[in-house]
Amino acid sequence: MNLVYPSAPGGIDNPMFNPMAPGAPSLVGLGCSKMIICIAGKDIFKDIGIWYYESVKKSGWQGKLELLEDKDEHHVYHLFNLESENAKKLNKRLVSFLQE
Repeated sequence: MNLVYPSAPGGIDNPMFNPMAPGAPSLVGLGCSKMIICIAGKDIFKDIGIWYYESVKKSGWQGKLELLEDKDEHHVYHLFNLESENAKKLNKRLVSFLQE
């Protein structure tokens, strides 16, 4: 966050970075019809991804919502090892989701 907007009012809890922060717009108004949230089980940001998924789910948003977790991987694993089986599975699932 400091790299993108170091003087952001509220820091990491600025609604530009944290859509669940106090004062952020309601998630019910998300401008899409479907969303897939991908998390890695060993990712330091895993809990934030789950929190976001649960927040969207509880918001009343009417779109299709999916949580995809790969329990044995770390943050951005699919970018560091493009040819791994888990990266290939993730990419196939994303393509399939987008084509639904």
